Amino acid sequence: MSSSQRSIGRRLTLAVTFLTGIPLPVRGEVAAADLSGSVGWYPLVGLGLGLAAWGAYAGLVSLLPPLVAAVLVLLLLELATRGLHMDGFMDTCDGVFSAAPRERALEIMKDSSAGPMGVAGAIFIVLLKAAALSALTRTAAAAPLLAGWAAARALPAVNMYFWPYARSSGTGEAFTRERSRGSLVLAGVFLALAVVVAGFVAGSGFVGGFGFVAGPGGWAAALRGWAAGLIVVVVAGAVALLAQAAVAKRLGGLTGDVYGFGIELAEAAALVAGCALVW
Repeated sequence: MSSSQRSIGRRLTLAVTFLTGIPLPVRGEVAAADLSGSVGWYPLVGLGLGLAAWGAYAGLVSLLPPLVAAVLVLLLLELATRGLHMDGFMDTCDGVFSAAPRERALEIMKDSSAGPMGVAGAIFIVLLKAAALSALTRTAAAAPLLAGWAAARALPAVNMYFWPYARSSGTGEAFTRERSRGSLVLAGVFLALAVVVAGFVAGSGFVGGFGFVAGPGGWAAALRGWAAGLIVVVVAGAVALLAQAAVAKRLGGLTGDVYGFGIELAEAAALVAGCALVW
């Protein structure tokens, strides 16, 4: 195996192990360039999570009331990601809405204990996600869960490239140390792949099965799925980036917690966008 192949495998493994609880062995020495490069693979991991979530929802919604199915799927997703993004979301809410000066706000975000704004934010975002997902059919949920989850995990590549790290040290600092345009481009490629896959999954849902059937109905559904996926990506990205831009102005940059904050916001926005497209 060549060194470039080993590097690709190491970066994909780092992306999987960082974003999920899957215990994959990381082979070889991990350099700062590997950490930065792994960010480009995040949307692919997001697509995998979205596919798993869609499969679970498609199965559960035929056996249980939609709201119960939606809550169970969200619980599975939080377990799969070890609550990593939710922790960042809560910490960001506590710090940003504390009305404290910048340095104190960063200290609050670093504190592992959850404050009232973090708890309130977590409750709101979970309720919003559950309500939005439960309003979607199996077919309509394809674009938000696949394209939306990939778009949410494309955000860190954008965040690290365009905003400085708000602290002099920290987990996210190692990722931004050798940031490059390559990770941003790779994230965009995988995001486009997610939109394509979402279209085919929507096509499979349209014909009532898990296999895509070529024909006017299947292709028309796929086209609708691709259009829905693009809209979901734009809405989810815009909502999260606008919120993160406001946080960056407040803190003088972003932190790892704010990356997670953006992912949670993008996921919720994707599901709400899916509801808007249906209604």
